[in-house]
Amino acid sequence: MKCVKTSLSALCAIIALLFLFLGCEEKSGEQTKPKQEILENLTLSASDATLIINQKPTKEQNNFKNIAPKKENILKNLIVTSDAKIKILVFFTTWCDPCKGILPHLDNLKQQFGEDIAFFGIPVDDFVEEVENLKSSIQVFKEENATPFPIITDENRTKLFRALGGIEGVPLIALYGADGEYLIHYLGAIPEEMIEFDLARNLAKIKAR
Repeated sequence: MKCVKTSLSALCAIIALLFLFLGCEEKSGEQTKPKQEILENLTLSASDATLIINQKPTKEQNNFKNIAPKKENILKNLIVTSDAKIKILVFFTTWCDPCKGILPHLDNLKQQFGEDIAFFGIPVDDFVEEVENLKSSIQVFKEENATPFPIITDENRTKLFRALGGIEGVPLIALYGADGEYLIHYLGAIPEEMIEFDLARNLAKIKAR
């Protein structure tokens, strides 16, 4: 009888230690869970242009390499500022024919609206496929195409794409207003007249303030 009591006591002690260990493991896992990265004064720079991007808190995002459509429009949560009244982000790849095809139309818009608008090219080649040398690809792209915008290739692009959780596709053009607020975005090679209409309408609102 004494032996049975001793065995039961030892078994209870082992079970108690096991629950204690599991409880610590679970608590430790909760503490080490990574927090969502929110953009705060993220600077994107090209040789002749600079953007500052902030982000409103959003739900947890997916891996930034994902280029599939998203249920939530993360572009709406960005606040994009620069000296221009309307900032236009142009996400593209150097191998995308529609991306090349819209360049003359973007140049027409730049000629029409002048300093009231500013285009910023953001290449995504290295986020959607393996690229040996992005800067070399960009250089060839610029030599073969008249680019009406500065092209941003600095390392902070990675932080931007982590925050976006991927993009819907390319070309992707996003417009932001005088205070950095999201206005509208377009996916694909859309008519120049559509962008022209939205630019004229929003610039009229800004100048009427």
